Amino acid sequence: MGFFTDGDFLMRRKFLNLIFLAVLFVLFSGCQNVLFTAMVLIKGTDVPPECELLTKAKKETRVAVVCYSIAASQYEVQNAPRIIAKQVSKLLENNCANKQIRIIDPIKVDTWLDNCSNEIDDILQVGKDPAINADIVIGIEIIDFQTRDQKSHFQIQGRCSLKIIAKDCKTGEILYSQNLSIVDPPDVPIQGGGAGAEATFRPKFIKTVSEQVAYKFHPHDQHKARRIQADSLDMF
Repeated sequence: MGFFTDGDFLMRRKFLNLIFLAVLFVLFSGCQNVLFTAMVLIKGTDVPPECELLTKAKKETRVAVVCYSIAASQYEVQNAPRIIAKQVSKLLENNCANKQIRIIDPIKVDTWLDNCSNEIDDILQVGKDPAINADIVIGIEIIDFQTRDQKSHFQIQGRCSLKIIAKDCKTGEILYSQNLSIVDPPDVPIQGGGAGAEATFRPKFIKTVSEQVAYKFHPHDQHKARRIQADSLDMF
């Protein structure tokens, strides 16, 4: 009694080895998860902007944002351009994380537009005006803007086609140019949308358009950028 056979020792060793391997596996897996979580917390899920013009500025740079529509007679456009310009300006101011960038007050740009009856031949006109005095002007030209499905007025679906262009106000050089088409929700329209539903949807769609434009110039969460449909369908 009190003595173990060789077979008992072998069984115990195998059992302890299995426990040891199991503990290592749990610890290793746990460390991986902890490290991954730490990396996300530290770095976040942000991706760099398509245009790093504002995030890598080395000297103080005054930036004006102007949004206008070539479809001036289109009823649905209404005041969307000015709201988009204001929201994009705010998003750039909050997210560029560059102390060298100075976003010009959108009210100054609005005043300039009022004085020229919203007629713009070249966005450089805005940036070079002494009242604006910008180094870079970002133009957002709205080509089409709709908040109702083209096939049925009882369905809601935002559609916006626009062109983004950034110019150096001193040289006239085009620093960035991109066409952008936004459909929200992208797959199917929202059914049964009356006047009240459209009134609720419109500011949300304008916000989506503003965010998609601003994403071109500042780091952003790539997952959030892809959530257009989910956010729209969840609005009611």
